[in-house]
Amino acid sequence: MPPPPPPVPDGEWMDLDQVKPSSDDIDPADLPRSADTLRARAVPPVVDRYRADPDFQYDTPEARGPSLWDRFLRWLAETFLGPIAENTTWGFWQIVLVLIAVGALGWVIARLVSAEGGGVFNRRTASGSAPLLDVEDIAEVDLGARLGDALDRGDLRQAVRLRYLLVLQALDGAGVLTWRRDKTNRQYVTEVGATRADLASPFRAVTRAFDAVWYGERPVSPSLYGRLETLFDQAAP
Repeated sequence: MPPPPPPVPDGEWMDLDQVKPSSDDIDPADLPRSADTLRARAVPPVVDRYRADPDFQYDTPEARGPSLWDRFLRWLAETFLGPIAENTTWGFWQIVLVLIAVGALGWVIARLVSAEGGGVFNRRTASGSAPLLDVEDIAEVDLGARLGDALDRGDLRQAVRLRYLLVLQALDGAGVLTWRRDKTNRQYVTEVGATRADLASPFRAVTRAFDAVWYGERPVSPSLYGRLETLFDQAAP
């Protein structure tokens, strides 16, 4: 036990701060609160405020039952796929997978072969039913008359198509390129660049414009058609 405090001399008062009370004399409410205790008493209002904010509600939602689609898939697997899988071997499924792959490859080849003109990389028109001009000799087609009809109808997209064909017809007649119904526009651009360097840039520009209008289905206003006519005139020899 600690020694008792010294007696207080007569006429003097002891400093109370020097007196260390025993544990029996301490009121727990008078003890200094620790940082954790203060934090625990200060945090709850803040936590409650954040819990009330929907943006901070991260509680895991309650488990939901399977949807109708999930039930259908389970029924399909248990009714059809399960019995099939139980009565077949891995070799059977390998054969099935090979047949599916062969069928998909055959479908892709058929789609490529059925493209316009029989060309694998040949483009299709916006309708996807006919080539740009299904003729063997472009010189035999009266494109000027067709252009006039399109302009009379106000079909400016068709007019752009015919103006591009007129450029191809002129370049073919001048020997700058060789017309073939299953060629792509990129092939024509390459031919013009190799034979007439002065026409390479204008022809590339009208090809881009034609692709955007015809294949990209861009609308053509009268003002736009007027600007495109200038490009077509510059691309022709």
